[in-house]
Amino acid sequence: MEKKLLIIAILSALTCTTQAHAGALDTNQEGGALRQDSTGIRLYDDANTSMHIYGIVEATISNANSQSVTGGTASAAGFQTAWFSGNRLGFDADHALAFGDEVGLPGLKIISKLEAEFELPTGSMDTNNVLFNRDAWVGFYSDDLGKVTLGRQNTLTRDFTQNWGDPYGTDNVTLKEGGYSNVNNFKQFIFYSGSADGTRLNSAVEWKKKFGSHVVAGLGYGFSSTGPGGGNGNGGGVAGDFTNGSTEEGSIAYNALELGDGKLSVNASYDESNVADLIHQSELIGGNYHIGIFRLNAGYVHYTAQQGANNSLGTRTDNSWTVSFSLMPEGRMKYDLGYQQMKGTNAGFNGSGHTLNPFGNTSGVTAVADGAKNTLYGSIIFRADSQTDFYLAADYMNVTGNWVIGDAQGGGVIGAGQAAANETEVAVGVRFKF
Repeated sequence: MEKKLLIIAILSALTCTTQAHAGALDTNQEGGALRQDSTGIRLYDDANTSMHIYGIVEATISNANSQSVTGGTASAAGFQTAWFSGNRLGFDADHALAFGDEVGLPGLKIISKLEAEFELPTGSMDTNNVLFNRDAWVGFYSDDLGKVTLGRQNTLTRDFTQNWGDPYGTDNVTLKEGGYSNVNNFKQFIFYSGSADGTRLNSAVEWKKKFGSHVVAGLGYGFSSTGPGGGNGNGGGVAGDFTNGSTEEGSIAYNALELGDGKLSVNASYDESNVADLIHQSELIGGNYHIGIFRLNAGYVHYTAQQGANNSLGTRTDNSWTVSFSLMPEGRMKYDLGYQQMKGTNAGFNGSGHTLNPFGNTSGVTAVADGAKNTLYGSIIFRADSQTDFYLAADYMNVTGNWVIGDAQGGGVIGAGQAAANETEVAVGVRFKF
């Protein structure tokens, strides 16, 4: 009898462990099948816990020619910060929580991501003295709960607008972090999907969930991390000023609506931040239409920002838009072409006399002007396999009115602080993902 009870107990334990594994660790952190996702190299795996290491290594060599606002010219050639993707090394860890069934959340697991960024030309960290500057969060996932994450992560709106902000995002919005190309003359559009912390959120809580086959919704809140303790890495806020440095976000997407012979994916987002006790907000709407080997992407942004002490310089208002196109014939080639305009009225300058990016700190603004930044860009990508890309890319940027660019393409070729009226850039590169 005792042997029989022991066998039953062992089989019961094994069954519970297997069920927890099957319900949680056979999927990635967004609920997709691991075999259908490039989730990296599995470092560790047992019945309840798994860890993957992944990364992107990309080298870009470019030539840039720019004309300054005073009429002078400058040109340079060499390595730059990677054009398409930030060089990164990351770790995903998942742990199945068997008690999920007890609380009505089958397949519940605890998840975490730690992701660092480095610069290939020098090997240095992208952000000095910060190891996991891209991601440092822990959270939970199940099909019923959705994905809840706590810590440093992408802004919520960035993850939604990435499917129309340029032609390099996914067709559909998913629960996965994503977001735009890396360093070139059209990357600045990403700042409209920003926060008080740039294009990521510190001290944040985000929730995303799929509803059926088409709808994805999300909410995000970033607590202030600008207080005296914030610089020490503990994410502390400003005593007595709880909202200073905070961000609130909401997004909703409808994926893969059958329209004619193609599929339409659209989304809308709202983004509001308190930056040094001044309110910045953006409303973003856009999407893409994929039919056969073609994909068209388009979007519009309305952005406002208070400027100067107590909004003494008045409100900045941007009405900006982007459109891009991809051709993806059968085989290894992909062709992309895009155009964007960032247009601001009463837009403030920073202390160096350059137009601030959206969601930048406008408390010190002392001068404003109207203007626009326009960029035409394109690329040809050769996909050697699912992990390796070779590419040729180019862009042409010019400014109109009194928009002043502080660093034209921002990748180190021309150098920080080179105020440019226009710039032409051509780049070649290779990207390896593992």
